[in-house]
Amino acid sequence: MHRYDHEGPAEILSEPQRAFEEQARHLGLRARDPWVGGYVDYEWDHLRLVLDVMPLRLEGLRVLEFGCNVGASAILFAYLGARVWATDPSADWLSLARLNAARYGIGNIDFSHVADARRLPFAARQFDLVACNSALEYVKHGELAAVQGEIDRVLAPGGMILLTGTSNRLWPREAHSGRWLVNYLPRALDRWRGKPLQRGVWPWTVRKGFGPHYDNLDTAHANNFFCRSRRGMGAPPALLKLLLLGATLLRVGPGMLAPHMSCLLQKRGGPHPPPH
Repeated sequence: MHRYDHEGPAEILSEPQRAFEEQARHLGLRARDPWVGGYVDYEWDHLRLVLDVMPLRLEGLRVLEFGCNVGASAILFAYLGARVWATDPSADWLSLARLNAARYGIGNIDFSHVADARRLPFAARQFDLVACNSALEYVKHGELAAVQGEIDRVLAPGGMILLTGTSNRLWPREAHSGRWLVNYLPRALDRWRGKPLQRGVWPWTVRKGFGPHYDNLDTAHANNFFCRSRRGMGAPPALLKLLLLGATLLRVGPGMLAPHMSCLLQKRGGPHPPPH
C-alpha cells in the first residue's frame, strides 16, 4: 500500500492488518491482491477524481454503498466526510470490509448484511446518494427490477445514484470475466448449462430501471464525464472522444456507452444536494 502524503487515510495499524489478512485467507483471497488489500488505494487514485467533478459535497451527506465488497468505496466516502451505510449479500465479505475499514482507522461506517436486496432495511428517502460500484451486474436477473425499485425507495427526492464500474452488455467482451460474446448469448442458454453466465447490464436497464423520474446528469455535462474518465479511470482519449460523439448522437450520457458503464442519475421531486 502506498502512502498518501498528507491527504489520504492513516497508516495501517499492525493488529487490524493481521486480522484483515486472516479473514482474506479464510475467503481464499490474497490480502495483497490489488482488488483486495489494494482496492482502497485504487479508489483513492480513481474514484476520488470522479467525485471531484460531481455536483455535490460529500461532507455530511447520507450515503449508501450498495454491494460494498471489501468496503473500498465506502471507506473513501467516509474519509471524505460522508455518513456511510454499506451493505453486502455475503456476511463473510462484510466482515472483511469491516476489517478493511479498521485498517484505515475508519470506524463510523454502518455495515449491514442484506441477503435479499429486494428488501433493504432502511427507511424510505433515507439517503442522499446511493453508490453502486460494480454491483448491479451481480444481482440475479429476475430480481434486478425489484432491487432497483428498492434503491429508488430509499433515495430521497433530489438525491443521486452514482453508478461506476458496471459491465456494459453492449460490448462484445464482458468486462469482469474477460469472456468474448457472452453478453450477447440468450439467458435461455443458462438453463441448459445449469448455471448462469456472467453478463453485463443493458444501458437502458440502468437508465430507466430506477423509474422514469430520473435525470442523467452526464447527458447535460458530458465534458465532466470526459474529465473524470480521463483523470480517474485512465481510459484512452481516443475512446473517450468516440464515446462523447456517440452519446451526443444518441442523446445519452457517454458513460452509458463505456465498457465499464458509469452514470450519475438524479431523482426528481426535491431540492438538489448542496453544490460542489
